[in-house]
Amino acid sequence: MVQLYHLVTHILPLSLCIDAALGHRAHRRNPADAVDPPQSESVAVTNAQAIMTSTVPAAPLATVSVGEVAVLANTTVATPPKAEAIIVTDAVDTVSSKVLVIARDSVSAYSAWSGLNDRGIPYETLIVPAAGVALPSLNSSETQGNYGLIVVMSELSYSYPDVGYQSALTADQWQAIYNYQSAFRVRLVRLDSYPSAAFGTEALGACCGTGVEQLVSISDNSAFPKAGLKTGATMSTKGIYHYPTKITNSTLAKEFLQLGPSSDGQFTSASTAGVINNINGREQMVFYIPFATDWAVTSVWLQHAWIDWGTRSLYTGYRRALFGTQIDDMFLESDIYSPAGSTYRIGTADLAQHITFMGQINSKLNAGSNWFIEVGHNGNGNVESADEIAASESVCSPGPIEYGEQIDTPLEWIKPIGSGTDIWPKTSVLYPNYTKECLSDDPLLVWWTTPSNLNAYAHISHTFTHEDQNNATYADVYREMTWNQAWLTATGFANADRFSSKGLIPPAITGLHNGDALKAWADSGITHAVGDNTRAALLNHDNEHWPLFTTVAANGYAGIQVTPRWATNIYYNCDSPDCTVLEWINTSAGSGDINTLLEIEKQTNVRHLLGLHHDAYMFHQANLRYTGAATYTINGVTAQRSLLMAWVETVTQEFVRLVDWPLITHKHDDLAAIFVNRMTRDSCGASLSYQLDTTSSSITGFTLSANGNTCSTPLPVTLPGSVTDTKGATVEQIGNDPITLWVTLSGAPVSFTLTTPIPISSS
Repeated sequence: MVQLYHLVTHILPLSLCIDAALGHRAHRRNPADAVDPPQSESVAVTNAQAIMTSTVPAAPLATVSVGEVAVLANTTVATPPKAEAIIVTDAVDTVSSKVLVIARDSVSAYSAWSGLNDRGIPYETLIVPAAGVALPSLNSSETQGNYGLIVVMSELSYSYPDVGYQSALTADQWQAIYNYQSAFRVRLVRLDSYPSAAFGTEALGACCGTGVEQLVSISDNSAFPKAGLKTGATMSTKGIYHYPTKITNSTLAKEFLQLGPSSDGQFTSASTAGVINNINGREQMVFYIPFATDWAVTSVWLQHAWIDWGTRSLYTGYRRALFGTQIDDMFLESDIYSPAGSTYRIGTADLAQHITFMGQINSKLNAGSNWFIEVGHNGNGNVESADEIAASESVCSPGPIEYGEQIDTPLEWIKPIGSGTDIWPKTSVLYPNYTKECLSDDPLLVWWTTPSNLNAYAHISHTFTHEDQNNATYADVYREMTWNQAWLTATGFANADRFSSKGLIPPAITGLHNGDALKAWADSGITHAVGDNTRAALLNHDNEHWPLFTTVAANGYAGIQVTPRWATNIYYNCDSPDCTVLEWINTSAGSGDINTLLEIEKQTNVRHLLGLHHDAYMFHQANLRYTGAATYTINGVTAQRSLLMAWVETVTQEFVRLVDWPLITHKHDDLAAIFVNRMTRDSCGASLSYQLDTTSSSITGFTLSANGNTCSTPLPVTLPGSVTDTKGATVEQIGNDPITLWVTLSGAPVSFTLTTPIPISSS
């Protein structure tokens, strides 16, 4: 390792930036040091939802002496501001709320803009190479600011010959940023910086070595109360090289982020990990810890602090955590992975217990929450069970659909249109209207016909027999769709309070490259289906919060919406923890027991929830086995639980520990609309500008506009308080989530006045 001694304690207060990497996964001294990243990332790396994976090595570290403390760092001397001049502007300025993200490369920039994109906040990225680059125009005039927040990653640090680490921005460029802040009262966020007197802080050293833990927590959330982050809740910094700090100037710096003692005994007391500075009215939030939102749940959690602080909780976009759990294969019997040769079909006691469980979970969730389970049904399973029980074959005539073995295909194989062979019986053309007497021979169906049971869950089609559709014919798929629709109507599922008639859970997520199958879906009224996030071909690579729409070239048929859905390590063919752990070990290189697996699920999926991913989660009927199920100890409570119960309990308890946000479920049709509306909003190019009264030092109102000032779906604006006149907009507030104003634009911008102006720091 290159050794470079760089004295930083002389003459001017210096702001040093440490970034242990040029990208997310290298936010550590050496990638090999990261022995404790979320283990599920061995899967997530191949999942295009994690769209920014570092491909560049860590920057080399040098030994830096800070007073009597020597730390390993790749540093830059951030130019301190010159004597701050008061810039006089008119009494009322207008500032665009767009966020400017400044980073060295697109990979590291993702750890800033991903959080903005999660909420739909407009942003612009400036990539600064080592040779430097011109800043964009920060303001159009003395009264028009072009950015409402500036975010700087790692101080734009590069190693230069003979001078060591320096910022790629010049002193004049930094001064231009500072001047713009002062003139338009815009806040600055510095992610992955280094403590210095310029920030009123001093480094205590660096942390941490391999396997060493130093927990981080929000110590004071008063500067960003709308973020909903709970103080005192600790999170891991394993794999994230950072800088424990002490405050040396409490007039200049106020702590909001704190580190606990390190597990190796190097740091025995609490220290600072982030401060808010007010430098003659110029405000900045400084983190002494890197961000890696593509894998670190800690980063995804902490980003909400700087987003809400930096925007003052006023922006176009909104924050909402959605939690959907879909259960495939209802009425079918599953072959269990282990013990080999065993099967399981869900029973009424299992389903009844999950109604109780939904109530228990909702009572523990934050205010405004509403979680329910959604079930995907296969009607042929009902007919099969009834036919086996019926005293006479004539009762269930003509009986269930039976066919031979299906031909397996490569996962993303594109079926030639018109190819394939029907495997359904030639005599089975129209749904035969199975009698109530037949279908009711199945106790499982009888249980579902009780309204209180039916309406406790949401419902959707999973096709009639579960025939794989990659190589299926149009005729077979059309019958799969229409027969199940007829069965859902006959049995009452179609009349449930939460039934999705336009959506589909494809069997084993097949058929999405089969134009014949997709046409059969469309011809039977299906407009959208869930995908599989482990398959890059089923994801929208333009934006991880958008659905995918099929095309003739890629899928054989155009226009079907594919709504993303997460897989988990709870396997479809398992009804016990021993089973799913064994399959995890054998198929996914897992290691450990059910507690290890659930810890990985917690880290991975709380990251998705905090990242505002609205994708539902995939489970299967065997995962709901409660009868004879194992006991689990979760957060000190030991109880009998199904696999689904254990997973939900683990994930939701962690979510509630960290934030006060509601968790909400939408049925499949509504969720599909939420996804397509997000895509539509982004294409509309919504923008918000706020009115800054420099005389009263406050933001008094804002104006919402878009491309052509029209959009086919309402546009959300998040507010810290109410407006004097909603002007026809819909006001929404759920639980502790901030107020959202849903505004319809019809050809002209719409302006609003805040009931209570937002105070700002004055220069």
